[in-house]
Amino acid sequence: MRLKQTGIFEGRVQVRYSYGRFGWTRNGGKTWHGGIDLVALDDKTIRMPYYKGKKITGKVTRARIVYNHNDKTWEWGWYVCVQLDANQTPDTVNFLYFCHCSCLLVSVGQKVSSGDALAIMGQTGNAANGYDHTHLEARATATGTGVDPTEYAGCANAVGIYGTQEVDEPTSDAAASTGKLQVITVGPVSQGDADAILAVCKERGLTDAGLYKSEWA
Repeated sequence: MRLKQTGIFEGRVQVRYSYGRFGWTRNGGKTWHGGIDLVALDDKTIRMPYYKGKKITGKVTRARIVYNHNDKTWEWGWYVCVQLDANQTPDTVNFLYFCHCSCLLVSVGQKVSSGDALAIMGQTGNAANGYDHTHLEARATATGTGVDPTEYAGCANAVGIYGTQEVDEPTSDAAASTGKLQVITVGPVSQGDADAILAVCKERGLTDAGLYKSEWA
């Protein structure tokens, strides 16, 4: 059973520090922070958000890390950028960035929708104060300035804990019927993708429980 999703995480989400808020929130209001820093308290898997409860879709345009410090993007560490499909929301947001990930679960060109797993929370790049979190940034254009991300973050632009540990109940009789496990075969995949999937399964305790195994053909 999955926890109810709050913004980009399932379960509870925390804005831990005031400087992690969106806007002129650093160095006494002198430094701009273009996104909001979110900490997952129950599940570190970063997921495509909903917009006010509405399912939204998009395409992955970036899934990478930048090592060249002449490019400010290096500060994001491993990050994913999703370009939203047109005419889904009334705001100006067209791009969502999910930054400081420990590993990525998607690739460029992949179509994604609300609830899909994108990456795992981490602290790669220039993660302020060195703690695991996701810098979520929303933009109108790929090279533009960050705009208010709170509708996608699932929380207010304020320090606090948001969301719930309630289970997201199945919506269909079929999903709720017997509780039987489904066997899913994935592949063939690259070594990198296999390692990323294994990392998620270890994070969620699936390998220890004997519910996930990886075999090379």
